[in-house]
Parts: sequence; C-alpha cells; structure tokens
Amino acid sequence: MTRPHDSRTVAADSAAATAWTRQWQQVPEQWQTLRYRIDTTPADTVFLRNQRYLNSPQGHDFTPTEVPQRFCQEMAWWVWLCGQEGFRKIEPSLLKWTGRALTDAAAEYHQRHRRAPASIADLAAEDIVRHAVLRFERRNTRLPSPGARRQVTSFIEHLHLHVSVRCTDTPWWAHDIWDLRADPRIPQREHEPSHDRVVKLSAIQPLWLREGVRFWLRTSLTGELLRWSSVAERARDMARHLGPFLAARHITDPLLTEDRAALRLLFTEFSDYLKSPAAAVKPDRPLSPSAVDTTQSQTQVFYAFMVDHAEEAAAATGDARWAQITDTYTRLWGAAFRTRRANRYRELTWFSTSELQQMLCYVDVLAADRGMPVAITHPDATISVVAGLGDPQAARVWLLQALTGRRASEILMLDFDPLSSIPGQERPTDSDDPDAFVAKLRYQQTKVDGVLPTILVEQAVVNVISEQQAWIRRRYPDLSPKYLFLGLRHQHQGQRPRTYQSYGVTLNKLDNIHGLTDSAGRPLRFSQTHRLRHTRATELLNDGVPIHVVQRYLGHASPEMTLRYAATLAAKAESEFLRHKKIGAHGTDVAISPSDIYDMTQLAARTDRILPNGVCLLPPLKTCDKGNACLSCGHFATDTTHLDELVDQRAKTVALIDVRREQYRRRSGRELTDDNVWIHERRREIASLDAIIERLHTETGVAKQGSSVGGAGTSNRLPLLQIKTRGSHESALRKADPGSTG
Repeated sequence: MTRPHDSRTVAADSAAATAWTRQWQQVPEQWQTLRYRIDTTPADTVFLRNQRYLNSPQGHDFTPTEVPQRFCQEMAWWVWLCGQEGFRKIEPSLLKWTGRALTDAAAEYHQRHRRAPASIADLAAEDIVRHAVLRFERRNTRLPSPGARRQVTSFIEHLHLHVSVRCTDTPWWAHDIWDLRADPRIPQREHEPSHDRVVKLSAIQPLWLREGVRFWLRTSLTGELLRWSSVAERARDMARHLGPFLAARHITDPLLTEDRAALRLLFTEFSDYLKSPAAAVKPDRPLSPSAVDTTQSQTQVFYAFMVDHAEEAAAATGDARWAQITDTYTRLWGAAFRTRRANRYRELTWFSTSELQQMLCYVDVLAADRGMPVAITHPDATISVVAGLGDPQAARVWLLQALTGRRASEILMLDFDPLSSIPGQERPTDSDDPDAFVAKLRYQQTKVDGVLPTILVEQAVVNVISEQQAWIRRRYPDLSPKYLFLGLRHQHQGQRPRTYQSYGVTLNKLDNIHGLTDSAGRPLRFSQTHRLRHTRATELLNDGVPIHVVQRYLGHASPEMTLRYAATLAAKAESEFLRHKKIGAHGTDVAISPSDIYDMTQLAARTDRILPNGVCLLPPLKTCDKGNACLSCGHFATDTTHLDELVDQRAKTVALIDVRREQYRRRSGRELTDDNVWIHERRREIASLDAIIERLHTETGVAKQGSSVGGAGTSNRLPLLQIKTRGSHESALRKADPGSTG
C-alpha cells in the first residue's frame, strides 16, 4: 500500500500512533465495539439488511478472534466512518468474512516477521484478500464466484485504504493509491468533476519509474501544474505504455542508456511499439494516432520535468541516479518525428427539433419508479408502454442540460441552491411568457478559467431545480447537502456530487430500451449528452444571436471555440444591422445606440421583439398590450431596410379604413366618423407612417433594395442557415413546464 521508508520508519510509527489516537477519539462510545443490531437505529442506516444476521436479540458480534485489539478498533472505526461520511452500505456477511481473513493474515504476518502487526495497515491488502479466498475454499470446498471475489476484494481494499491514509501520518503522496474520497489531504479544487477517479501508482513498473512518476505527479498536483483528471490519465498511461516497454527490455537505470544515439534509437523503438498491437488496450483496437501522439508528448514532458528538477528528484525518490540526468533527455525524439498530420476536425452533431421531441417523450421513463409502467405518447400520436427506471435525478439532469446547454459535469455539480435574482430586474409574477428570463443560474466552471459561471434561465429551469430540491428534502430530511444532485448508492452526506459514471449508466439503460432513430436510421442516444450542448448553441446562432453573446452563454474562453458551432459568421448580420440609422415613432431619432439596440433585440433571440417593419425596444421582461399599434408606440424602431414594407403598410391601412367605412355605412346607414376609436387609432398609425417615410426619404434620398437585416423579419427574408434546431428549446421548455401557456 505504501512505498518503503528507510530512515523515517521509526518516526512514522510514532506519528501513526498520534494519528490513530485522533481518529479513535472521534468515534462515539456506542460505535466502539463490533456488536450491532443491524435492524435497529442507528445500525440500520449503515448496514444492508441480511436475514441471517437479524436473529440475535443482543445483536451480532463481528469481532475477529486472535487479532490485536487495535484491529478490532480499526474495524469499528471504519464502520462508523462509513455511516458518518456516507461512503457505502456495509454487507454483514462481507464484514464477517473480512474479520476471519484478518485473523489468518495476522497469523501469517507474525510467523514471517516474528512479531504481531500493530495495525491493519501493516498488512498488504492483497494478502488479506488471498486469505479470504483460502478461507472460503476451505469452508465450501470450492472457489468463490467471480462476483463474490470482486465484492470481498473491494470491501477489503476500502477498509485497508482508509485505515492506511487516515490512521497514519504517512504523507498522502507516499501511498500507492491516491483517492480523493479517502484522503482529504490530497490537493484538490473545491469542485472536482473527477472526484471518483483513483490514481493507482502500484501498477507502474519498474520501481524506479514508479518513484519518478510519483515525484512528478505529486509536485505537479501540489503546484497546480496538473488537475486531478490529468494526474489520473498520466499515471494510467505510464502504467500501460512506458512501464511495460521498459520492463520488457529489463532496463533498470532511470538514465536508460549512456549513449545519446542509443537513447534516440530506444525511443524510436518506443514509437514503433506504441503503433503495434502489443500496446493496444484491446487486441483488436490498436492505439489511435492521437493516443500515440499523447503518449509520446507525456513521456517527453516527464523526462523534461526530471531534467529541470534533477537534484530534487534524486532526494525525493532516494535514487541518486536521477541527479545525473542531462539536457539530452529534453529531446527524446528528433525533428523528423514531429507530427505532420493535418488538424483533425471533428464534425459537431446536434439533435433536430423532431429528434429532441421524440427523446423528451422518454424522460418520464427515467423519472418513474423502477418497473412502473409508463405510457408514452409520441409526436406522431402513437402510444407505447415502457417500464420505469427509477432515477428521477437523472431525468432532471438531462432535462437541465437540454434547457441550458451546460456540460454534464456543470449540472451534476450544481450547488444545492444555485439560483439568484437578476440584479435590477423584478421577477415576473405571471407565466404568460415562458421565454422570459426570471433568474440567474450559477454553475461550477472547472474546464475553462476566467469566465463568469452564470447564465440567465427561464421559469422552467427554476421549476426543475425546485422539484429536485423538494425531492432531496423528502428523501434525506436530516441532510444539509452541498450539491443538488447526489449519488444513488453513496451520497457522501451530500458533500460529493453525483458522478458522471452513474449518470451515464442510467442513460445507457434507457438507450437499450427506447429504439429511437434519426432520419438516417442511426440510434438516438441519451448518453450522448454533449449533443444537447451542440443543439442549444446551434439554435442560438441560427436565431441570429451574436457570437460574443453565445460565447458568454456557453462559457467559452475564446470566440474561436464558439465559431465551431456556426456555419456562417453571425458578425456579418450584425454589421448590416448597425450600419442603418434607427428611426422611432412619428419619425423621431432613437436615442439608444445601434449596438445597444442590437444586443437588446438579439440577446435572447426573442422573435416576439422582431417586427415585419422594424424592432421593438421593450425590455425583455415586459409585455405589450398595444396589439398591432406599434407605429404609435415609443418602443418602436425601424430603418431604411423596411421602407418598402412601411409604404405597403400605409397603403393597406388606408384601404382597410375605406373598407371598414363602407361596411359600417351598409350596416347602419351612417358614416363612420374620425372620432371612432378604431378609426382614430388607424389615423394615428397613418400619421406615424407618413412621418417615418418622409424622414427615411430625407435621410437617404433613395430607398435601398435587398438590404434586409439578419434578425429583422422582412417579408422576403431568408434564414441565414438551414435551421434544423429551431423550436428545440421551446420543446424542452414545454416538457419542463407543461403548465405553461407559452
């Protein structure tokens, strides 16, 4: 479990006693023995219900025999810790089985070392597992099934890991297993999306490479040169590729060779090895070119780091040979091996509106109780019945991704109360406009630095979050969770978010039962959650929202990333819009700058603010009760691009007045005078049109033809793109807020 320490062994033993004392003092008295009644409080919250351990009125005693007293105390401490921190539910039979294996492992340790072990941490986890298998075989005259072996191995390793890292003062980096959930001393961000990933250094061979990688990764993690997910990937790749390559050639020296030419040839051979079937993770799947490039790059970074920190590496690893490394190792491959592949472009995919509508029908299957029949009405009016999967959290996570376009990790790591009010805006009291922004959503941005992690959201998003909060309060009434979405099996007292792995498992189950396909006959997959982000981004750009606004919404650090979602440059539409002067009602100048008008009309791609003959400058959260009387409204604005439309509208309004006068004359025998309320409003519109048309003719002299503006709905306007996602967001809003009238 831990690497050997030479001169520090005695000091570590003394420190371990201090660490253990601190841990044992936290355990309440009722938890300091291994006798439990697993069907009564509080043990029933820690143990799984097993009928074989329910018959004793005094409780069942799990204390192992012939082991040091501290073994029993460490087991009791671990049981209490599992309940205290929500690590896992304990299967009673596995606890009994582990106790017996500890008895055998302690006896073997005493025989080998001529002294009794002081702690479970003194034993090797693999030795305890081996004795557990032998004990089972002797008792049942057969080997345990693969499933039973996996269960007891996981159980023993979990116990051993927590005793090793929490009950000793051994530095966190000295252990061969780095687990954020077990060891809070490991440097980590406040919100770590890969908190469930474990770094296993013991898989790296030979030993000198393992110690070098240990120094590299712990220094990089402490100095924030690498994040946790990167540390896990580098440790894994070293164990898979460089380690086996060097071990197969029996290389025992960190310097590999003394000859520079031989060093280059060695790594040329390593490149060939990476491209061969021997390096493949699966026999029929050799490493991709990008995986080969990544492995070569990481290997070069490792040796360059060791060159820069040669003396520190020698002291930290206890191997003086690292101090002799030279600058030769900063260029393991010559210029001829530099990758010359063209930039690989990955085509972005999204869900069309019809595809998303099909998928939204199945969200109820995720939320329904396990096995409960769910009747699904498809967009084509057909009905099917599917058994529920019993994971309402996953349903709400997926729906929030569809509504907001956030990454899965950003939704899974939402704070329990992630909403705040919009500064300077009063929250709407009605739900007539489902597209209205009502709150700001704060998410955890861990991928890109330097972006503001908030977005505006509609009432439907607020409803989904409120529903999840109410579900948590009902299910865990005594919990004060940090996160909104918690793990299914191990909720960690709400201090750890739900993992992407468990979310993906549930979505894969849904993929296996729905049978939905796209227009090309390819399966639609709920597990491809990033396509929801592509869908939202594509819809925003198709609706004419400016690049910089979409960039801010998606949390991109640069517009180049946002532009990947656009087939044409939205800035062209913006420049066309801004070069025209805006004229208000009655032909007056509009005081607002053109750029501000553009932002106001485009920020939410609000089509209800885009008029056939101009734009409406009413604030987004306000509603209009003027009907079609825009021309006499102070929030109306237009320009020369709408001149033909305005002239046509004047002619039609005059004709409409004549028609209404004639209808009234035939019906009543009287004339419809100018003081009639309807005639009065139409005459106001004609007056406004006359003033606007005269002003536009004065400004330009001649009306320009064919200068329609992206985002302004002229009669002959064509969309900038072939819009396949238009209406996707509205479909998601209706699913999240079925009571909406929008």
